[in-house]
Amino acid sequence: MRDLHFGVVTPLDPHETGVAEYIWDLIPYLAKHSARPVLIFGDKESFWGQQTELWQILPIKSLPENFATVDLLIYQMGNSPAHDFMAPFLRTYPGIIVLHDVSLYHFYARLAHKEITSYLRAFGFAFGLAGREMAHRYLKGEQRPRYPDLLLSEWVSTYSPAVVVHSQHAATILMERCTGARIEVVPMPIRLPALSGDFKDQIRQKLGIPEQAYVVAVFGVVNISKNPIAVLEALRRLRLAGAPAFAVFIGWENSDFRLLPEVERRGLQDSVTFLGFLEDRSEVDLWLAAADVGVGLRLIYWGETPSSTLRMMAVGIPVIVNDIGAFSELPEMACIKIPNTNVEEILFVKLQELYQDRDQRMQMGAYARRYIQDFHNPDRVALSFIDIGKTLARYDF
Repeated sequence: MRDLHFGVVTPLDPHETGVAEYIWDLIPYLAKHSARPVLIFGDKESFWGQQTELWQILPIKSLPENFATVDLLIYQMGNSPAHDFMAPFLRTYPGIIVLHDVSLYHFYARLAHKEITSYLRAFGFAFGLAGREMAHRYLKGEQRPRYPDLLLSEWVSTYSPAVVVHSQHAATILMERCTGARIEVVPMPIRLPALSGDFKDQIRQKLGIPEQAYVVAVFGVVNISKNPIAVLEALRRLRLAGAPAFAVFIGWENSDFRLLPEVERRGLQDSVTFLGFLEDRSEVDLWLAAADVGVGLRLIYWGETPSSTLRMMAVGIPVIVNDIGAFSELPEMACIKIPNTNVEEILFVKLQELYQDRDQRMQMGAYARRYIQDFHNPDRVALSFIDIGKTLARYDF
């Protein structure tokens, strides 16, 4: 059985979405098993023409002429605007859908402002005769989308050769809604940095972090859905309780939230470092490895798997997450799961407990790193895609 030739449709700019980070963790391993260099189709002109022996980046408009040359086309699909360019191609040039967000409501809602057909079709497929009326109510703002009541990923899931999700939570929800779909659970690929807690002192010295500081890391887009207010309130209370607590936020700000005014409102200017988006992944890993604990909360959840949380675990630090969806599937030995109620109080208590128990932090961090190394190994993930592709009936291997 010959090797496959892969094509990938994906966002390319990590400024816009973590999916771009995902694909660059996966591509080198897919390329190891590809008959020819992987063809990557994107919408960002600044990336077009880039190529190595392993891959080549092409404009999305060239997909039609190249579609027949690939054995397996993989769409990296999500709910953010970074994925909107895929819409005209999904029906005509089918491929495996990697569903990063179980709900695609906002994807279709944005399409409705250009052409309403796809929006209405998604509602009709999901809700039958009542779908059209529902669609207009949502479009007018008479109803607000709620997860998992409203997905709109049913059509793309059912009519794609296969759908890949990253959690059993996502698979279970889709299986209930899309009985005819082929749904596969494949872990998210996470590159293991060449760093660990063993180097914490040296890293902190390099970054200018006090040796005794208790550092809390928050990684990913800074928006209201990540509940940064709860982090700041917990930090304020830790400081009042005498802990030398500091927080570092890594990620660009969304338009719905501004961090620094909230920091100033609580008098935490000397206790919070806001780095914004860091281009250099090794620099991100340094800051994460310098932390004692990571926090990955979700005030609003759309079925996603927490890539930012997994990357914090990869450097060997424990994480505190909400006990919801894919987060609930993280191993108990590596993270602390808290409910979505009374978050500020519980987060403060758990952060204080971890501050007082260094041994627990070290044990959880070491387990977290081993878990990422074993379960989220990019080569293992690439082989899973190959196995899926080779069993799909529409491909002749």
